Formats: sequence, structure tokens, C-alpha cells
Amino acid sequence: MNRRVKVLHIHVMSVISGSGINTYLSMEGMDPTEFEIEFACAPGGKLGELAERAGIPFHPVDHFVQPISPYHDLRALIELIKIIRRGKYDLVHTHNSKGGILGRLAAWICRTPIIIHTIHGFAFHSSETPWRRKLFIHLERWAAKVTDRLIVISQPLQDWGLRVGIGHEDQYTKIYSGIEIDKFKCDCDQTDLRKSLGLRQDDLVIGLVAKLWDGKGHAVAINALSKLVRSYPSAKLVIVGEGYLRDELETQTSDLKLQDHVVFTGFRSDIPNLNAMFDIAILASDFEGMGRVLLEAMVMGRPVVASDVGGIPDVVDDGTTGILVPPGNIDELAGALATLLADPTLREKMGRAAYARITQKFSSETMVRQIRDVYLETANSKRAGHRPGEAW
Repeated sequence: MNRRVKVLHIHVMSVISGSGINTYLSMEGMDPTEFEIEFACAPGGKLGELAERAGIPFHPVDHFVQPISPYHDLRALIELIKIIRRGKYDLVHTHNSKGGILGRLAAWICRTPIIIHTIHGFAFHSSETPWRRKLFIHLERWAAKVTDRLIVISQPLQDWGLRVGIGHEDQYTKIYSGIEIDKFKCDCDQTDLRKSLGLRQDDLVIGLVAKLWDGKGHAVAINALSKLVRSYPSAKLVIVGEGYLRDELETQTSDLKLQDHVVFTGFRSDIPNLNAMFDIAILASDFEGMGRVLLEAMVMGRPVVASDVGGIPDVVDDGTTGILVPPGNIDELAGALATLLADPTLREKMGRAAYARITQKFSSETMVRQIRDVYLETANSKRAGHRPGEAW
């Protein structure tokens, strides 16, 4: 009888984010009779806690930090090498740009038989400086050379990677980031929830769920709301998430005299309930690998307004399940929101179409099954050449 396949997932920050939840579901959903899953990321966050509660062995990487830091990055690399050597993994599966570069380098140094990387997005998007874009592209090109398979969560990510010379086409596999559909079905009463957030029952609620970080479009959304409140005085923007931009965004809200129209909730674990409360969900990001929060709103039957960037068009069928707008365009965003705010019938129609699209294509069970297939197909193709994988 073959032994279980030992897998280490590497994710940089221990935050509940799109890539974080994708990573968690990829671990938690694997059959424990086939796979022995472990997890490495920065300590002290909710993602690590979530993994530990699920019984997944957790390895803190103390020097994992988000920005480029030669000192911390080198120390993190050394930590990863120690973890991988000690664990003797059959497969290392990395996530994020920095996690992918450092994790794949460590796995390559340790001669891990199989190296898989999931591309949730690229760090060389247009808001980065030219020198950083060039650096990130060169690093991704190198890392692809030591990677057996590249998983992308949307077709535009694969097209982009190939366009800039990252890997070759037969390395790529597209696997949509799935969600736990049953978890996001909620028939709960929204009266108390609205009351707790200071909302009236007849308010038209626009929901934005995203980390309060650069690139997520919060400032654009607040500016768009300022153009709507005169015509739609019951419009309220509920911003869900935590991050370093909160003080700046609260100041912007105050300067625009929108304190009665914007609610900052901070981190919330009751996302299904909040999505059920929203009339419209928005995501005004500069770039998204896919936009997982859109799936979570759409499975609740909510129409969405989102930036026409990255993998979002793979999720949102423009004009059918929602409306796509150019990133950073305040007027276009305001116009799309006005279209939906003015027409409850259209909101309901798009919401029904959104639910049908997500339940057909984006379940977590489908995602996990496809990742498992990538693991086993890659292992079978390399079995003869790597002694640690012979038991596969």
C-alpha cells in the first residue's frame, strides 16, 4: 500500500484573503488518507489559526513580511529551507508572489521532487514602478524554470504570464478558485444586522469586502458614492475589512461629509450574513487574480459592479450577472451603481443569473478535485526520476 503524499503549502501573510481562503480550502479539502498536508506562513494571524483549528500542522515563518526586505526575505528563505529539509516533503505548493519566489527557491535548494505554484495574481501590475515590475518579471521567469506546474485561477492570468515570458504553455493549468457554496446560503433575518450597523431597513446597501490596502479601490468607491447620495439619499456603502488604510479612508469620508453614508465594519467573520444584507456588491480594485469576494456575493444572488481587470471578467458576465467598469474611473463606477440603484427588477434579474453562474462553475469541491488531479498527474510523470516520490 502506498504511503500518503506529504505536501507543504506556503503562503506569506496569515490573513483571511482571497488567496488565503483558496489556500485553506485546498488544504482542508484534500483526502487525509491520500495526503499529509502541512502549512507554513507568517505567524500571528487568522489564517494560521484557521489551519490549526482544522488540524493542519502549522509552521510559522517569523520573517515573512509583505514588502521587499532583503534582511527579512533572506531570513525567511533560511527558515523555509529548514522547514522543508526537516519535513522531507514530496510536494511543495506555493502561493502569492513572494511566497512563490522564496518558497520555490527553498524547495529547489532542498531538491523537493514536485514544486507547484498557484498564481493568484502578479506583483508587476501597472500601479508598480517600472523597476519593480522588471524585477518581479525576472524573478517569476526564473521561478517558473524550477516549477513543475503553474496553476492559474483565471484565464487572463495565464495569458499575461505567457505574454511576459513566464513559463511555457504546457506548464499551466486553469483551476477556478472555488467557494463552499452551502456555507454561503443564508436565509437569516437581516433586521438585527442592519440595526447593529446603524442602517435602516429601507437603505440601499452597497457592500465592499476587501482588505483596506492599496489597490483595492476603496477611495474610488467612496468618491463614486459622493456622486450618488444626492439622487439616492438612502444609498449606504458598507466597507468590510481591516488594514492600514482605515484612518486615511475615514478621513476621506469625513472630508466628503459622507459619515452618514459609509460604515466601516472592520474584520467580520459573518460574511454570508453581510452578503445577504447587501443590495449590490462592488469591487473596484486596480487588479485582481479573480476576485473571490465577488463569488461570495454572487452565490447569495447579489448583482455586482467590478473593475474590468485581471480575472474578474472570468467571473462576471458583463450585463448579465453584473456590470464591469474601467479601474479607477469614478464616473463609470457611479454610473453603474446608479443603474442598479434605480432598478430593483434589474438587480433581482442579475442576482439570479449570478447565483446560477457561481453554482455551476465555482464550487470548492471542484477546485480541490482538480488540484488533486494536478498533484497525481505531475507525480506520475516524474516518479521514475525522484527517489522521494517512488511510493506515489
